[in-house]
Amino acid sequence: MAGAGHWRSDASRNMFLWSPEIYRILGFAPETQPTVELVRSHYHPDDAQRVALAMQESIRTGALAPFRFRWIRPDGRTIHVQVAGQVDRGTEMIGIMRDVTQEVETERALLAARDQVRATERSKAEMLELLRREVRAPIQSLLSSLDAVRRSPSEAQRASQLAALAQAADGVMAVIDEMLDFTRVDAGRVVIESINFDLRALVRTTADLFNGAAAAKGLTIEGHGLEGEPVAVRGDPARLQQILSNLLGNAVKYTESGTVSLALSPTRSDGDTDWWMMIVRDSGNGIDQEVLGRIFARGEQVDAARLRLHGRSGLGLAISQQLAEAMGGSIAASSEPGKGTTFSIELPFRRSDGILQLSPEHETAGPMRILLAEDNPINRRLMAGLLTREGHDVLAVEDGRKALSAIATQPFDLVLMDMQMPELDGLEATRAIRALDPPSANVPILAISADSAPERRRIYFDAGIDSFLPKPIVSGQLLEMIGTMRRVRPAAGASCGDRFDRERLNLLVERAGYEDAALLMRTLLADLSDRPRRIAAAIRAQAWEIAASEADALRTMLDSFGNFSLSRLLVAIGRQCSRHECQPAVVAELFDQAKALAVLLDQEMGSAPAAIAPAARVLVEPQSSLG
Repeated sequence: MAGAGHWRSDASRNMFLWSPEIYRILGFAPETQPTVELVRSHYHPDDAQRVALAMQESIRTGALAPFRFRWIRPDGRTIHVQVAGQVDRGTEMIGIMRDVTQEVETERALLAARDQVRATERSKAEMLELLRREVRAPIQSLLSSLDAVRRSPSEAQRASQLAALAQAADGVMAVIDEMLDFTRVDAGRVVIESINFDLRALVRTTADLFNGAAAAKGLTIEGHGLEGEPVAVRGDPARLQQILSNLLGNAVKYTESGTVSLALSPTRSDGDTDWWMMIVRDSGNGIDQEVLGRIFARGEQVDAARLRLHGRSGLGLAISQQLAEAMGGSIAASSEPGKGTTFSIELPFRRSDGILQLSPEHETAGPMRILLAEDNPINRRLMAGLLTREGHDVLAVEDGRKALSAIATQPFDLVLMDMQMPELDGLEATRAIRALDPPSANVPILAISADSAPERRRIYFDAGIDSFLPKPIVSGQLLEMIGTMRRVRPAAGASCGDRFDRERLNLLVERAGYEDAALLMRTLLADLSDRPRRIAAAIRAQAWEIAASEADALRTMLDSFGNFSLSRLLVAIGRQCSRHECQPAVVAELFDQAKALAVLLDQEMGSAPAAIAPAARVLVEPQSSLG
């Protein structure tokens, strides 16, 4: 048998005979003399008794059935061996031995994989059951409200039904968000960011978010340690706000009278890290001690009926605990029935290594020119309507290509960019915009996306966005975010529109005559047809100097006849080529703008001196020559 060693033993005479393979398996030198004491000293302590019982049973039955045990080699490594044998001539036994360590490890890996699959299946089943149970009530409320609104009630009834509709939709989203967050955390896919932020301002702002819900119930939210100088730290503000929102939301929901308080205070320091304690306390009914020990378990519902009423899944506390631990901290709860509940979170934050970008509170409000790129027509209409009602000038487009084209030809104060769009997605559109020349390249970009996982957000920020807002969009959050992103708008006269200078053409006709003027126009139209293709081919071949030279030649010709957006795009392409790069979306925009400009010039020639248009069209038909 391959890999097997042979042995003979007689324990009564302290006699052992091993084949060379057994010496190799057990880790002894060939000259070693095996004895009962030596052999027993290398049994794994947990297996020694089992080996002795097996040997006694073999003497009684005359056969040693195959069995495995652990052996500690002289080099300290533990292996698994399998032995089998039979009695031969009285007390002597003969048998074989194999090293089965690899087999045992493979079996363990298979068992672990099987257990993992079973655990995953159980987790999925639990989540599906939770989804079925928890989403059904708010969905039913949603459908009922929609049906009531569809029947066109009076204005007073409509307002009530719309409020119920919004509440039901919020309930559905709350459950879905919690379940998505929990599955992310449970699978170990959560990514904790480390960015600079004002800890005190974030905690204060989070408390302010619940003032309306508290006031509706006659409650007050008290803050302690939330005023004063900014506390600049590095950490994950989004995850911290999620934890605090879970705790404050529960406190407000389950407190019928009295107060809810949120306190912030430092606890200790360790090198460049400070530990901060946040305490959420309510004056509700409290939680029984027997239940208190289970409240951080998945799906644990202290009051299942009330949780269903409020559209909660019971996952919020489990998520909060796992997030706190992922951030290097901890969360604890204490309660006394009838006297309220207290949650305390202690988290470490490194001190900020940069200057906080705090929005000035006296910033001047006013209308902004906003570009909205959103492929969903309903979302596009709703957001455009909201921004227009706020007094902003909004241009709404349905894909990234049109957003890039608008940025290249018009000035904007802000771009709202959906990151998942057809034609050209928000990620590539953002990269293409940042590759343009100022002021187009510097326009603030607010990304909006349903995919708000930290790893995706990091990709968005690396592409050049300035801020991020997750879907579904809440109007108040959108307007607040826009307010914090105001920047100085482009100076007057920085308009990026196209302007054909007829005076230059008239002057050219006066000086050179119709024939030479027509030849120059033919050259311009031919260049608009041909040079974009040559530029694109050079870029594909990474012939950067040729591409830059072609772009400069076309720009020089264009500048002779007016002020065109294509000229500025060609300058941007030239600068990108000097860095040995050029975004594909910029090349696509080159073709689009060249085609549009050819049409414009064709129209403008109709008002030029009569002999120019026919002469210029002899060789070039711009509308059919550009692809």
